[in-house]
Amino acid sequence: MYWFGVLFASIGAALILGALTYVSILIGVLVNFMIILMSGPLIDKFLAKRGRRSA
Repeated sequence: MYWFGVLFASIGAALILGALTYVSILIGVLVNFMIILMSGPLIDKFLAKRGRRSA
């Protein structure tokens, strides 16, 4: 009975750590995409000025 407890506790701990890793990666990706989307107009202005200069 003791080993079943150890097994289930280990599985539970691994699942919790996996969920925390997943959520951290998900939040990091979302924040990066939000930054990219918000800086889109600035990038467009920069590329437009650069395109006019080279032409």
